[in-house]
Amino acid sequence: MKVSEKEQKTATKRRIFIFGMCTLIFLFILGAVYISCRETIVLLLLMLTPGLSALAARLLTGERKKDAFIRPYFRRNKGWYVAIWIITPFLAFMGAAFYFLVFPKDFQPLSSLCAQDSGSKTIAEYIGYLAATLPLAVLVNPVMGLVQCLGEEAGWRGYLLPKLLDFMEPWKAVLLTGVIWGAWHAPVIACGFNYGTGHPAAGIGAMVLFCTVLGCIQGWLFFRTGTVWSCVVFHAALNGMDLFSPSMLFTDGQVNPFLGPDPTGILGGIFLIGLAAAALWDIGWKGNAVNMPA
Repeated sequence: MKVSEKEQKTATKRRIFIFGMCTLIFLFILGAVYISCRETIVLLLLMLTPGLSALAARLLTGERKKDAFIRPYFRRNKGWYVAIWIITPFLAFMGAAFYFLVFPKDFQPLSSLCAQDSGSKTIAEYIGYLAATLPLAVLVNPVMGLVQCLGEEAGWRGYLLPKLLDFMEPWKAVLLTGVIWGAWHAPVIACGFNYGTGHPAAGIGAMVLFCTVLGCIQGWLFFRTGTVWSCVVFHAALNGMDLFSPSMLFTDGQVNPFLGPDPTGILGGIFLIGLAAAALWDIGWKGNAVNMPA
């Protein structure tokens, strides 16, 4: 039986509502737990909940499995995965370099937490340490976050974004998904994650902006590859930098997180911002998008 466009949109609205309610319930419960205990394991569990919410919405509304966008299509996308894995941290470190050009006094590598942990006493020792550890970290660290990032991307890019396409143009859906994704982080950001505890409201606003920037890139990757796995790899490659962030590697910690040098800052994330603008232009202005399986 053929479903009319009006009926299709009504069904989609219902599915978005169920997804949203499940996401909010998970966020309320785990957000409250995190506020009380500040344990990393709670954050890892929270990252899984958008995907679980999407699964709940699918089960409750009888959606088809082929619309989940979780097939990796590895043969046609393997080049994308390798490029995303390597280029993402490269762009982040390029942003850090730009930040230090603007604020050279903040470049204090021997006073950094990483230098202290490594026991390096001279620049030469520290460079040798970084040369031996950073390449391996770039390759290995993202692996540890693939499952959690799949949890997020299966919800935001794999479920919400395609649903929003029923009501708006792709570029608008990409922006709205990014804004919602950023706002979803509010309880964690208010606790000081990424931006400290000094300005919680500003931190939440900065996170919304940051996630909107990332969402433009991830939306473009999703449309280009037809799978959430390109977004997962990008997300994991960026999250993997938490263990070797520019602020930990090259500063004494006395920096403005809203500026950088980490990619969550305006200057530290300048190259990601540029890439996001190009991605949004390609989706919106040129109309290049939606290479998704039917």
